[in-house]
Amino acid sequence: MPPPLHLGVILPNYGEALDPERLARVALAAEESGFDSGWVTDHLIVPSTEAQTYGTIAEALVALGFLAGRTRRLQLGVSALVVPQRRSLVALKQLMTLDFLSNGRVLAAVTPGWLEGEFRTLGAPFEDRGGVLDRWVELARSLIAQMPGRVRDDGPPPVDGWLAPAPVRPGGPELWSAGVSRATVRRAAVTGVWHPVALTPDELRPLADELRIHRPDARIVLRIGAYLTPKPQTAFDERGRHALAGPPESIAQQLADYVAAGCDGFVVNLGHASPELEERVRRFADEVARLVRG
Repeated sequence: MPPPLHLGVILPNYGEALDPERLARVALAAEESGFDSGWVTDHLIVPSTEAQTYGTIAEALVALGFLAGRTRRLQLGVSALVVPQRRSLVALKQLMTLDFLSNGRVLAAVTPGWLEGEFRTLGAPFEDRGGVLDRWVELARSLIAQMPGRVRDDGPPPVDGWLAPAPVRPGGPELWSAGVSRATVRRAAVTGVWHPVALTPDELRPLADELRIHRPDARIVLRIGAYLTPKPQTAFDERGRHALAGPPESIAQQLADYVAAGCDGFVVNLGHASPELEERVRRFADEVARLVRG
C-alpha cells in the first residue's frame, strides 16, 4: 500500500503582511486542521527588483526555530533552502539543531537557487551552485551517518571534528531535492524525495517516470498555488507560474490528476499574503483535503 498523501502548506514568513503572531497562528491552524507540514520560504538579501515579493522576509531557519516552539505535531520545512548561499557546515549544524529542538520534525527541501543578484550580494559563487549543492548533499549524508561523535570526511570542505547530539530520526532530517530541472531529478534519486514547483501534470509525468527508473521508492511532493474560487479559472502564482483555481471539487480533481501523474503529496500556497489565510487553511483542509485523501 502506498504511503498516505502528504499535504503541506506555505506559511507567511515573507511579504508586507509579515507578523510573528500571524505566522504562528497560521502554523497552528495547519496543525489543528490535519496538515502534515508547514513551510517557510528562503531568501536573505534580494536585489531591489525582487523586493516587492521577497524584500520583507524572516530568515527561514530562524523562523523554523520560532515555529518549533509554537507547534507540537506539525512537520516544519524550508521550501527551498538555498544551500550554496550559506556556509555548508553551518547550514548542516543549524538543521541538526532544529532537528533536535523540534523532536525530529524538520524537513529541508534544498535547491541550488536562481536569483543571481542575491548570490552576488552574498559573495557566493553562482555558476557552480549545482555542483556546490551536490557536494553538500553528499557531505551531509556522510556526516549525519557518523553522528554523534567524531565525524570525518575528505570534503570539500575536509572535516575532522565532533558533531552531536544524535539525529532524532535515523538518517536525520529528510532532504528533498527542490526544482524542475533534470539535474534536480538526478539529485532526488539520491535524497529520495523530489519537490518540483508549479509544473502541470503533463510536464511532471515524464520527469516522475525518469526519477523512478533510477529510484523506484522515490516520493514526489509538488509545491503549487491553489486558490478556492466560485468557478474553475486559469490561475498563476505570485511569480507568474502555473497554479490551480476553482471550487473545492475542481481543486480536488486537479490534485487527483497530479497523483495519477506520479505525485505523492502537495505543498500548497493558499495565498500567503491574504488576511484570511487562517480561514483558507481550515477551509482547504475541510473541503479539499478530505476529498483528495478520501
